[in-house]
Amino acid sequence: MKSKFTLLLISAFLLSGGMLFGQAFIIDAPLEIGGGYEFAAAGFGRTLTDSVWTAEVVFVDDGSPIPSEGCNELLNPDEVSNKIALIDRGSCEFGLKSLNAENAGAIAAVVVNTAPGAGAIVMGAGAVGNQVTIPCLMIPYEVGQLIRNAMINGETVTVSLGNLEPPPPPANDLAVANSNILVPRLGIIPASQVQEPGDFVFTPGATINNRGLNAAPNYKLDLVITHTPFGGEATEVYRESTESEDDIMPGDTAALYLFPEFDPVVAGLGSGIYRYTYSVSSDSTDDASFNNAATGSFTLTDFTENGYQYGWYSKATWNTNTMGPNYTATIGLTSNALEFLTPLHIPYGEGYKIDSVTFDVRLTPSLAGVNMTAYVYQWNDANEDLSFDDGELEAVGLAVYTFPEDETEDRVVLRLPFLDFISFEEVGVEIPQNDMLYVVGARYEGTNAVSLGFDANLDYDRTADWKTANGAITELDYGLLAVSMWENGLPVISDIGFLSDRADATAIRLTSLTSGVKDIAGADEFEMSLFPNPVKNQLQVNVEFKEKAEFIEFYAYDSAGRLVLHKRSTDVFDTVQQTFDASQLPAGQYHLVIRTGLGIQAKPFVVQR
Repeated sequence: MKSKFTLLLISAFLLSGGMLFGQAFIIDAPLEIGGGYEFAAAGFGRTLTDSVWTAEVVFVDDGSPIPSEGCNELLNPDEVSNKIALIDRGSCEFGLKSLNAENAGAIAAVVVNTAPGAGAIVMGAGAVGNQVTIPCLMIPYEVGQLIRNAMINGETVTVSLGNLEPPPPPANDLAVANSNILVPRLGIIPASQVQEPGDFVFTPGATINNRGLNAAPNYKLDLVITHTPFGGEATEVYRESTESEDDIMPGDTAALYLFPEFDPVVAGLGSGIYRYTYSVSSDSTDDASFNNAATGSFTLTDFTENGYQYGWYSKATWNTNTMGPNYTATIGLTSNALEFLTPLHIPYGEGYKIDSVTFDVRLTPSLAGVNMTAYVYQWNDANEDLSFDDGELEAVGLAVYTFPEDETEDRVVLRLPFLDFISFEEVGVEIPQNDMLYVVGARYEGTNAVSLGFDANLDYDRTADWKTANGAITELDYGLLAVSMWENGLPVISDIGFLSDRADATAIRLTSLTSGVKDIAGADEFEMSLFPNPVKNQLQVNVEFKEKAEFIEFYAYDSAGRLVLHKRSTDVFDTVQQTFDASQLPAGQYHLVIRTGLGIQAKPFVVQR
């Protein structure tokens, strides 16, 4: 049985087990929400045991569309100065957020996790965290909501943090967290792939933790699922509950309780957002009701564009604002090379193709010059064990993008069309038959600490543990797979790491064959030719445009899909001639890919020796 292991993450995402002795985060006022709460001290900034900091808390404002994320110089330094800055997680590195707060005069920085039920994590320093000298910590989403709601109601919220004796836990405190619930195998699924009973089944379940001082008898666990069609209203489609007279002792966790399976096809339902809510209660009044519920969702996507059908696949949850996957944070490997892998089973692939990929990429201070590549691998699972073995992955699709040298953004969501790996034409990856397995990878190979996006709204940990205990765990059941070594352009199977406490937010678009990726990149508006071909030394590329293009990029790939040449230019005229030195390339077949704002074209060329 394959064992899961932890990857070394540049963002240091370690789970907090609660408050350490001699360190505490306490809400002093207002009294109705007063008390000590879970937190995680950052991996940078001043040590919490050095002193005690007490002040009013104030949300930062950086002038961006989400001003409380604090990614830019703050616009409200007069409000933040000599206060404790509250900052929402997201969009940029924790060290940068905290440094912006310190530069505005804050005496401490408190980051609020934006993922419900995900608790608090140890924040990594990133590129500038070593400059931070104030204490920094993270609190869970639910604690942040208590503070936020009090401030909305006109209350002044004062907190203390640092070298304080943690207050005793509440007398009665039953909790259910996202790390303690079972979640579906995927967060986003094309509705076209859920046609028959059993195609997509959600097995709900949860454990309950007693965080209070008293034993907790007569507890009740409820589960409600609602369905919201796109453009419609939410309706309840599932309700189950269980009660127990057994005691859960302080600090203990109840056994996993499994609810009856939920199958949207059996329920007669279709596309839309399915949101599930676990909640716990007991005979005793709970003294910390903010942690009595955990939520999640899965979405069946079914859209049309110009009369053609498409849907999305992803481990992440659906974002109704962006109409795509949720990107709550980014992580990367210390090796500076990284590929996230998303294995997929496509039961009804005949008549469809994988036409594009979407993923989140970040590099501080900017993404200038960064080259990103995405792959589609056909997974030929010969022994049908749904476990990767050597020789089972075959590259069948490729997507490329290089950020311009004048790029100023440090975090971008890319959507790239797939090229067929044989012809290198922009036609996507046609699925030849039903019941196929694929793996989609978003890859960076370079010298920078590039990070890729994930969604903390889904925690696959409990689900993976449960399936492992039952001998049913497969590569499809982990939240995130990552690799940093490749051989002949393919991931090294023994190097793949399996993470289950977060969800890979890479997403692919599955479309009917009658639609095309040219909806993404535009129609072909240029012609290209290569000379000489075969080539020994200098390869000349001629490009003639039918209309003006703002830029032109040249990529040359070998037969294994490895990038061997790249050039970008913004000096684009009606005719462009570019010469490449092929004298150092080994003999063999290559493909030259040209990308402009008008489209993508590719032609093969042969190097002879």
